[in-house]
Amino acid sequence: MKVLLVTGKLAYPILVEALKDVKGVDVDISVMDVPVAALMDVHYIAERLKGVRGYDVIVLPGLVFGDGGIIEKRTGIPTVKGTEEAWDIGLVLDALKHGVRLSPREPADKFLDKGESKAILSEIEEKSVYAFKEQNVKIPLRPPPFKIFLEMGDKQSQEDLLRVKEFVDVIVIGFPVGHDDKDEVRRKIREALELGKPIGIDSDSPSELIEGVRSGASFVFNLNEMNLEKLANIKNNATFVVAPFEVENRGEVTISIVNKARELGFSKLIADPVLSPPLKGFVDSLSQYTKVTSQLKDVPIMMGILNFTELIDADSVGVNASMVAIAGEIGASCLLTMDKGKTRWSSWETREASRMISVAMRRSKLPKDVGFDLFVLKDKRRLPREPKRGYEVSRNEPIMDSGFARIYLTNDDIAIEWRGKGGEIILHGKEALSLGRQLLRELEKRNVKVSQEHALYIGYELAKAEVALSIDKNYIQDKPILRRIPSEENRDT
Repeated sequence: MKVLLVTGKLAYPILVEALKDVKGVDVDISVMDVPVAALMDVHYIAERLKGVRGYDVIVLPGLVFGDGGIIEKRTGIPTVKGTEEAWDIGLVLDALKHGVRLSPREPADKFLDKGESKAILSEIEEKSVYAFKEQNVKIPLRPPPFKIFLEMGDKQSQEDLLRVKEFVDVIVIGFPVGHDDKDEVRRKIREALELGKPIGIDSDSPSELIEGVRSGASFVFNLNEMNLEKLANIKNNATFVVAPFEVENRGEVTISIVNKARELGFSKLIADPVLSPPLKGFVDSLSQYTKVTSQLKDVPIMMGILNFTELIDADSVGVNASMVAIAGEIGASCLLTMDKGKTRWSSWETREASRMISVAMRRSKLPKDVGFDLFVLKDKRRLPREPKRGYEVSRNEPIMDSGFARIYLTNDDIAIEWRGKGGEIILHGKEALSLGRQLLRELEKRNVKVSQEHALYIGYELAKAEVALSIDKNYIQDKPILRRIPSEENRDT
């Protein structure tokens, strides 16, 4: 098979790199005189491919505007759209080799593994085995799929709940050990119910757990050997997460509590042998999970992955992905996470990880190239880099002129304050480029000229602030926002 790939200038080196792994296809690349695919349309390409012969198929970038059939009419060669990402060209060529029909109008993502992933998730939700249903949440007996429970601390606000509710299935309102305030329990449960999500309650007080259920909570954390009989009077009003109070032989104790609960008439149970933190029995606790899953084959399992993510000083993205993969292997379909401080956005990370692992499990493949990923700070592949040229520039200080700009982050956007000639100007927004432009326009209205060096500095700092906002990092003006990968200059820091 002989294929002609059409691309723009910026994607060309990506295609060259990606094609190094492609075998069994004869490929040529036609580079259009535009930087990116989104600036091309099919009429422009058809005109420039006039007279092209000798190819079995022409593959356009997925983002090209228009119907590739126009090019096919002009050249006589079948024309289809590839993927939106140039790195995925290998998937396109592999599909063509195996006779997959791609479209001249729709990007290939819709027909390849990446596009199929959402359909696979829908199929998983529809056809998996569920232990029972609580409110509108179907609890899987074993993964996939996964259901995500979010534990909210007693100091977290309604605003925090609004930020994350779309990523989770159940919101769990937690109260600290020794807490004894039924009025607060009622208030917090009712406030949380306004979000339209099923609510759980986590307390060491049996009376608070009972009050929580009476106030509308439908999941109880935790049923254990200490409170089993005290909670029997609400056994038919909620789902109970069984987690032992005893620290030794937690697997056996969990199994024993589940059996006793069933004898007392509890029907909706989720077993949680309790995950130990890293370096504090983590590996042994995994063996307790396998013991429970092997003996309680008809009981869904919960894993509190927050016990690992919260207790290791590492970025939560990769940790959450790893923990969901472990839960998938063990058979824990319910995941308890936390979303605050260094674990902020763990709800979203856990959801994306659960999608990735679910598709991989259903397709019996590694969680790689399945259509979902958690690359936030790193790219999967590195573009070729230009060799050094010109002369090296060392650090130099900016020349300040008509005033100074203070840049900082608010709760949800970027703020810039100008003080100096022209008086005070305060702006805020989410886009660094728009903020910079507006500041310059405001200064121009006041006949204030900012030097090119100063404008460059403001733009640079605004861009840093936007990156920090987008990845939920702190931003301090004139300080780096990312820790650099070790180099000769900072290898020991």
